[in-house]
Amino acid sequence: MHQMTIKIGLVALLALGGVAVAKAGNGADPGLACGVSSVTERGMTTFEAVLQSPTPSDGAYRFALKSSGGGGSSTINQGGGFSTPAGEPVSLAKVMLNAGASIDVDFSVTIAGRSFDCSQLFTPRT
Repeated sequence: MHQMTIKIGLVALLALGGVAVAKAGNGADPGLACGVSSVTERGMTTFEAVLQSPTPSDGAYRFALKSSGGGGSSTINQGGGFSTPAGEPVSLAKVMLNAGASIDVDFSVTIAGRSFDCSQLFTPRT
């Protein structure tokens, strides 16, 4: 698993230039787009695990965040099964945390027995 550390103040800047295409743990890129998007409002940042598949897909996901900052630290783990339509970005999980914290993100999906690292920033495919 790849882990990405995000400093929330930099997320918006990085999102402008980031392209998120799934990296297969055991094969070539099947055309999946997946990653983490974020929006900061009123002192809180919402992190969203997003998947876009070129074909209808069923599988499982894991979305784990560790945050630390002036207010303490927390660890959040989400996961489960999913079913997605072809070509549409689908939100698999959302977490809201205090803005300004340091965040470690680990997001992965498994489809048809293949695991994909999705811990990067999300950019939808057109």
